[in-house]
Order: sequence, then structure tokens, then C-alpha cells
Amino acid sequence: MAHQSDIDQLGLDSRAQRRRAIIGSSVGTVIEWYDFTLYGLAAALVFAPLFFPGAGQLAGVLGSFATFAVGFGARPIGGLIFAHFGDRVGRKATLLVTLLMMGTATTLIGLLPTAETIGVWAPIALIVLRIFQGAGAGAEFAGAMTMASESSADEHRAFTAGFPGAAVYLGMALATTAFALVSMLPQELFLAWGWRIPFIASIVIVAFALYFRLRVKETAAFEAIDREGEVRRAPLVIAVREHWRFLLSGMAIFAFALPWSYMVGTFSLSYVTGTLAVESTPVLVGLLIAQLLTIPATLLFGRLADRVGRKPVLIGAAVFAIAFAFPMFLLFQTQNILLIVLAIVLGMVVVQGATIGVSAAMLAELFPTAMRWSGIAISREIPVALVGGTTPLIATALVAAGNGPWLVGGFLLVLSVIGLIGIMTLPETLRRPPAAADVEAVTSERVPAS
Repeated sequence: MAHQSDIDQLGLDSRAQRRRAIIGSSVGTVIEWYDFTLYGLAAALVFAPLFFPGAGQLAGVLGSFATFAVGFGARPIGGLIFAHFGDRVGRKATLLVTLLMMGTATTLIGLLPTAETIGVWAPIALIVLRIFQGAGAGAEFAGAMTMASESSADEHRAFTAGFPGAAVYLGMALATTAFALVSMLPQELFLAWGWRIPFIASIVIVAFALYFRLRVKETAAFEAIDREGEVRRAPLVIAVREHWRFLLSGMAIFAFALPWSYMVGTFSLSYVTGTLAVESTPVLVGLLIAQLLTIPATLLFGRLADRVGRKPVLIGAAVFAIAFAFPMFLLFQTQNILLIVLAIVLGMVVVQGATIGVSAAMLAELFPTAMRWSGIAISREIPVALVGGTTPLIATALVAAGNGPWLVGGFLLVLSVIGLIGIMTLPETLRRPPAAADVEAVTSERVPAS
């Protein structure tokens, strides 16, 4: 078992290592969300006619969003597999593998022939690459949050965990900018080859991320448990067995927060430009504005959570989401570009900005080092598969079934209530360092249950 002196040293990396760890974890998150945002935008705007040309408009959109959802089905599988190795082998090596897997899959999507060239093999190949993309991305964010949290000072953990969270929106903003630029090409050129450029360009971001990630050392927290022989054989199993209450509450939080991201960042684009026939370029610009504003908002909410606590910030985000679920669609229905942009900004900046980094810091403070990556991955990736990536598909079907967006608003409201309940059931973790979870794990093993 770890000695108390070792436990006290967990997470106390040098200042230079902390800086490298924050950058190294964040740049991988940039490529993860650059990849996923690109795919979401392409699914909303171009994949239906290019890969499902024989279907009608609704069927083509549903088929396109189905491939979008497939990637999220692969996320928990990849997330749990790589989380196992992240908690067994180490954070650094595992994150290098996930980065290369995501970047390769995204580049190959940009080189993929369409249905006009290879017929039914085009959507099949698209699905296969999407699965690899999803499997790598499923572990990436949980691993980035683990590394950032373990490398941060106790008093700044939510703020530090906010950097990978903010990197999500930098990746989104880069993808949206790239797609907005190529969408300005004549429609014929855009569909012929323009959409491929942002996918192929992802190789540049991968090279940049790889450079920084190779310079990052293993975290002091993992090195301590490795040195003491406390690395577990089956961290996923132990996390489920010993911390199932935290896992259920964490899944409830992400079941609320993640659908908002895909509703605002993916479905709203398809709904506003397709169903409501609003021009796509100004909506893409509005989405870009929202993503850029969410970057500082994520850090500011993290700073706030380091002052007043994790739960007040998360509760505020959930209450806002409950109140805003229907008004957001009322703003969309106006077809006024300024009001549409306002709805997108509020939905993304408030809900995502207040949850993405704060929830990660909170979970890092609850799970012991030996199963921290596994705990975060289970909490996040299972909801991603169930109600995250499927959100655009579910929302499209609900609009068709309800002849309007109001069933979609109800869907968001229910998930937000579930998130609020999950937040309320967790303890406040402000001023509770991750090392405290290691102390509790050691104590629980030494003292038999009565």
C-alpha cells in the first residue's frame, strides 16, 4: 500500500511539467473535437447527397446522422479499452495511441471516394472510419481530463481542468472556420472536393499535437502508485464495484450536458438551414462566435468553481438548461439570424461552459488514481453513446413525428432534470485533493467492513 508521504505527493508535479501536461492534454482534445465537429458539420450538410444519394431528403439526413451516431457507439468501447490501459500502463503512452488513431481516421475520411464512385462501399467505408475515429476519441477526453487534473495545484483544479474543456471549443472553432470557408465555394465545387480540405488538413494539427504530447512526462500521481505496486489489474471492474454511486451520478451529469453540445453544435445547424431554410453561412458564423466565446467562459466558470464550489456552478447550469430548453427553439422559429445566433450562444456558452471543466475536476477528486481514468471514462462515454451522438438523429425523428421542434425541447428538458438530480447526489469536492480518494481507498482496504 502507498505510504502517507507518497499519497501527499500525488499530483505535485513541477511547474514546467504542469504546463507541459496542460498543453499536451489540451492539444489532443483540440484534434478530437476538430475531428468530431468536422464530421458533424459534414453529416449535416454534405454526407447525405454524397454517400446516401438514392434516399429521399429525410432518409438521407437520417442516414447521415446515423453514421454520426455510430462513432458515438464506438466511443464507450474505445473509451473503456483505453481507460483500462491508461490506468494500467500510464497516461502518456495511451494518449499517444488515441491521438494517432483519431488523426489517421479523419484524414482518410477526407480521401474517401463517394457513392457515385464505389457505390454501397462508400457509406460502409465511412462507417468503418467513423468507428475508428470514435474509438480513439472515446478515451481521449477522459485521458486529457485525468492528466490535467493530476497535474494541477489543488486550489486551481477546476480552472486547470477547464483548459482541455476550452480546447474542445478551440477544436470546434477551427473545424467550423475551415468548413465555413470551404462552404463559400460554389456548391458544385464544394460538393466535388471542397469539403475534403478540412479533413485532410487535420494531419497538420495531429503533427502539432504529437510534438507537444511527446514532451509530456508521466504524471506524478500515476508514478507514485506504479512505484508502490498499487496499479490494479482490472481498474474498470473495481471502479464499478466500489464507486458505482459516483458513476451513476457522473453519467447523469453527462447525460444532461453532452446532448446540449450536439443539439446546439450539430442538430441546430441542420434544423435551421434545412427545415427553416435559413442561409447556412451566417449560421456557421454564429456557431463559430458561440464556440469562441465558450473558450474563456469555460475557464471563468472553472475559476468560479474553485472559489464557490463545484456543485453551485453545475446546479446553476442545469437550472438554466431546464429554463432555456423551449425558449431556444422559439428563437430558432423566428428565422431571424440575430436571434438564432443568440440562442446558439446562450445554449453553448452557459450550459457547456459551466459543465465541461467543472464536472471533470469534480470526478477527478472523487475517484482514486488507480481507477481515475476509468471512472471518468465510464461516467462520460456511456451517456455519449446513449444520448450524446444520437441526439441529432433523435431530434430529427422527433421533429418529423411532432411536426415541429417542441418534442425536442421536451427531450432536452427531461435530460436536464436528470442531470440536476445527478449533481445533487454528489458530495462537494472543493478543497478535496485527488489524493484524498487514494487515502480513502487505502483505508477501505486496510479496515475490513463490519
